[in-house]
Amino acid sequence: MIRQDGFVTFAYDADVARWANAARQVAATLARDPQIRATNMRHDETWFVGVDLLPNAPDGSINGVELQGPWQAQVPDLPLHRAQASIIYPGYPGRDATESAANHRYRITRKAAHVDGLLPVGPERRRYPQEFHAYILSLPLSDVRAAPTVVWRGSHTIMQAALAEAIGGKDPATVDLTEAYHAARRRVFDRCEAVPLHLALGESALIHRFALHGTDVWDAALDPDAPQGRVIAFFRPEFTAGEWLAPDT
Repeated sequence: MIRQDGFVTFAYDADVARWANAARQVAATLARDPQIRATNMRHDETWFVGVDLLPNAPDGSINGVELQGPWQAQVPDLPLHRAQASIIYPGYPGRDATESAANHRYRITRKAAHVDGLLPVGPERRRYPQEFHAYILSLPLSDVRAAPTVVWRGSHTIMQAALAEAIGGKDPATVDLTEAYHAARRRVFDRCEAVPLHLALGESALIHRFALHGTDVWDAALDPDAPQGRVIAFFRPEFTAGEWLAPDT
């Protein structure tokens, strides 16, 4: 259950597979565009970021194929943004020339674990809430198992409590959460199990908005021949700041 673990995975669903196949064709075409590719490649060309890449409608449909799935009874009815199509390639994570050794090491040892929406601001990269997501919906667009999303089981309760305490009654967007976030993240690493979500096309996962999560390194043993990479579409519809911080009901 998402309230207990911070994530829930769903078995193969024909409607989900139909949507994923349609989205995969669109994502593949866009990811081959030289201009789009140049602005999206990271980590020595082992990650295509793909934020807001898919031209889906607010109901999630793409090229006339409806988005339907087993998560619908567990999420609020919100309009959907253009989905991210994240593509991880063999060798991930490479190291960009501008990336520090510490950041690259964190990407390997801690899977670049983060809570979405807490963005680095200013030259000192202080963490402020800038995006107030309701949930994260993960929809694989390929059957590749390497470099899965990793979620720390139960981390959402630690992170939500720590950030709510730090924010208090203030406007969340104005509060520097850097220290509270880092301290809570350390508690998660000490107490919570890291769970890789190995999902195939037609399967899906719902992740709590406060769950600490990241991306595992590419394991060639899982997919020895996958030059097309591992492709996942992510939806993160928006809450208000108050809804984002409020306890789940």
